[in-house]
Amino acid sequence: MKPVEQAAHDILSVLEATYQPTHDYVAADAKAFRHLDIAWYDRMTHLLSGQGYRMLADVEDRTITNTPGGVLRPVLIRAMVSRDGTVMVALYHPRLKPLLIRFLLWVLRKTPGKVVDMETECSDGTFVVTSNAASAAAIDLPALISVEYLPETTSAVDVAQRHATRLAAHLAARIGVTARVVQTHEALVASQNRLNALKAVYRTEVGGITKAELDRLALIGRSRTGDVHDSITREQLRRAG
Repeated sequence: MKPVEQAAHDILSVLEATYQPTHDYVAADAKAFRHLDIAWYDRMTHLLSGQGYRMLADVEDRTITNTPGGVLRPVLIRAMVSRDGTVMVALYHPRLKPLLIRFLLWVLRKTPGKVVDMETECSDGTFVVTSNAASAAAIDLPALISVEYLPETTSAVDVAQRHATRLAAHLAARIGVTARVVQTHEALVASQNRLNALKAVYRTEVGGITKAELDRLALIGRSRTGDVHDSITREQLRRAG
């Protein structure tokens, strides 16, 4: 397979496996994730607990872990929730698999850092998301998801404060709309899968990935992203019959 065709095949396989409307979240033991900085998880948990957040569960997204050609080692997700249940928190430390340079040259600009995500689902089906996963800004999201990416160095407390400000503005602009309350891990998973479903539909609408997104994601070889996008389109048409 030619390099451009291989890149298109790899990217399409990852997209199709990752952007599923329902993800398989399973209970996880932090002790099994020794390749991650568990001390960081514990520090963030302690810090956010002091801000009124409580821990719900440690989980692994097996849909991501089992993605064919995926670039990440198994990731522990620590789920927390605000005192009033309107803000969901995901703490995670993504680590790359070794020897995946071919894919990384096309898809990743740099090694991902430790992430603090804050999310709120609203009664009108919209989501407010605030995150320090700055590199994720390269991938577009549907209009129903209002997202702001902060620098990777942004502290968990600052992410929380910014999210509170954005959520208040979001609700103020929508008379009668309220933030949904999440108090259990099961409710959090259900909310996450509604978010996953929005992302999956959007990926279908844009044909998997756009040329602009490929340009933003490419580490080197940006001049070839047009060829890769064309190859992705041809592969999709072939699979569709």
